[in-house]
Formats: sequence, C-alpha cells, structure tokens
Amino acid sequence: ALQSDGLVRIEPGRGTFVQHELLDYALSRRTRFSENLMRQGLLPSKQLLTARAMPAPERAARELKLERGAKVLMVETLDEANDAPIGLATAYYPALRFAGLPEMLAKGMRSTDILKHFGVQDYLRAQSRITTQMPSEETARLLKQPATRPLLCVECLDVDMQGTPIKYGETVFCGDRVQLVVTTGDEA
Repeated sequence: ALQSDGLVRIEPGRGTFVQHELLDYALSRRTRFSENLMRQGLLPSKQLLTARAMPAPERAARELKLERGAKVLMVETLDEANDAPIGLATAYYPALRFAGLPEMLAKGMRSTDILKHFGVQDYLRAQSRITTQMPSEETARLLKQPATRPLLCVECLDVDMQGTPIKYGETVFCGDRVQLVVTTGDEA
C-alpha cells in the first residue's frame, strides 16, 4: 500500500526505501540549472570534476559547427540539490571563443557569468533530446545510486542570441530523483 501511494520504493533483493519527492527540472528555451532549483526552494551546487581542452568528439564538433579536429573545452560537473547529487553533466564549448573558461570555472565562477565575460549576454536552448540509459559503475558511484537504476539523459545545444552554437552537452539525471518538465514557450 505504501508503494502504491508513492511513499516507499521496494527493490527486490535490496529492501524498502523511502521515496523522496521528485525534483521538477524544467526544459525550455531558457533552461538554467540554478534558477530551476532555486525556484523550488533548493540550494543548487556544482562540483567541478574535469575542465580541459581536447579535440572535439565527432558529435560535439557537428553540433557546434566546428571543423573536424577543432579544439573544444570539455567540462564535467556533478550537479547537486541541497548537497545531494542529481546529475552528471558533460559540456563542450568552442575553445577559440571561450579560451580561459576552465580556469574561470576552477575559481568558482558560474557558467552564465563566464559567458557574459566572453560577450554572451544571453543564450537560448536550441534543442533538448531526451533518452534513458543505464549508468556506468563510475556514474552510479558519483550519483550515489545503484548501477541497475536507469538515468534520464538530456542532450542539449545552447546558442547565443544570434543563433551561433556556444555549448553542446549531455546531462544524466537520477531517474528516481528528477522528473523533466518540458515547456513550449519562453517561460521557465
């Protein structure tokens, strides 16, 4: 009865667990991590895991409209709400346009403020592609969840106000902590 009411989750062979309320993560033309969480009274935080220059993976180069072999800045973060992990994000930025971005992130600057430093006063989400996947052992460890629990995967492309791609990325969210809310206008 408790499971059917959504209060507990029963995992055969593991036990019974208290089911927490799902966090609503809005996907819209103006998707912003911190605003999404603060709107719900949650404290957003990110742990920087990796920030480095590298040749663009094929998909990132295509989405960012870069030449094959062009350099990108790859940034991996562990996204948290009230100090609990909710997602693991990997983002790629064109290296020529955003030189110095990894160092700014290492100093604790927010992505939106860094983009403003580089002349991007505002940006929009051009697309979000939503799928599911199973986590690797490392991803499950970072997200503090079993490797047998699926993830929600959001592949995204952000563009500046002139329509030029500025970031291609993928975030995997804990499927039992986050629900994606897709809006069709400029809200959220």
